[in-house]
Amino acid sequence: MVEVDVRILTSSDHRAAHDLARAAHHNPPVSDAEWAYARDLHESGLTLGAFLDGGLVGATHLLRSRLALPGGATVPMAAATGSGVRADQTRRGVFTRLKRERLALAAEQGFAVLGNIVSEATIYGRFGHGVGTLSRAVRLYPRETRMRPEVPSGGDVRLVDGASSIDLLPRLYERLGPYRPGVIERSASWWRARWEPLVRAGRGPVVAVHSGPDGDDGFVVYQTMRSGDSGARVTLMATDFHAASPEAVGGLWRFLLGVDLVEEVCVRRRPTDELVEGMLVDWRACRTHALNDDLWLRLVDVPKALGARAYGDGDPLVVEVTDEFLPANSGTYHVSSDGVRPTSDHAQLSLGVEALAMAYLGTTSFTTLAGIGALRVIDSKALPNADRLFGTRAAAFCGTTF
Repeated sequence: MVEVDVRILTSSDHRAAHDLARAAHHNPPVSDAEWAYARDLHESGLTLGAFLDGGLVGATHLLRSRLALPGGATVPMAAATGSGVRADQTRRGVFTRLKRERLALAAEQGFAVLGNIVSEATIYGRFGHGVGTLSRAVRLYPRETRMRPEVPSGGDVRLVDGASSIDLLPRLYERLGPYRPGVIERSASWWRARWEPLVRAGRGPVVAVHSGPDGDDGFVVYQTMRSGDSGARVTLMATDFHAASPEAVGGLWRFLLGVDLVEEVCVRRRPTDELVEGMLVDWRACRTHALNDDLWLRLVDVPKALGARAYGDGDPLVVEVTDEFLPANSGTYHVSSDGVRPTSDHAQLSLGVEALAMAYLGTTSFTTLAGIGALRVIDSKALPNADRLFGTRAAAFCGTTF
């Protein structure tokens, strides 16, 4: 291992850090026009750089967000992104040092959790991250698809032009609020960096907005692509789909499946408990293309994170948590519907912080974690009780990339 100097970068170094991370993911440096938008993602004091012999060899930064929890509350979340190590300096401890310092920075800044959209799933478990939400990708063929008339519907769907979407989509997304565990806040800088450049460059996808009795209540963003040698086959690819009510969800699905001259409809990210198959006359007309890890979570402040969410109808649970990288989290906690507190009582279950992240939003049950050896069972009666406490009515879903 080499001696790495990790420090918070000044604004003058943000672009170099951004380009370094892009290069690590095999992307070219940003242009001046692109940087005019991307620089908004780099808030002062939240970008870290790793230096060797005075040269920048690694970088990562945090975005301020909030994570929706079971019960409807939210907690401060640091969305970690822009991570990379220069190709000639990998496997020398740079990445590990950056991860340690990033966790320390998140704790210092008062974030309860840290979220990642990860590129390599084998890495993050070592640092206490676990899969917090899942999503599935589905594929349907409109010619063989017909929606059941009983599916909730109501309201109208309209197309929104790019210029209007710049102001409308952020307001609509905020209006939807924490409608499902796992949904995260999208800051003004996120919208400016991720959406506005597409629109300004004339490359923005199509935006369809659903309006119900109380106004706009859902949207889907999609693009169409031609494929095949003849160029006649058109695929509609939906990349961003959020709606809070069954009527809005059903209305947007009806719209997507009714777009003319489309042979295939693909939706990349939808909640795992959204029964699209059940909306159709022919159950098999919807194919699950993939089941994906969506948002990876890292609990930064275990007492704060556990204390913020609501719990189901179960008896109090005593759980022991271990955290190698943030030792202040290690301890035994009494968890009940009345709250969370440290305790000296004997633990019923013992697990690492990475396993706790998998159970935090109800995505993975404690019984499942025990079955794969991810926790130690001290009291076997505690497993079904833990599942009742941490279980949720709606599957956790994020659906936002960063």
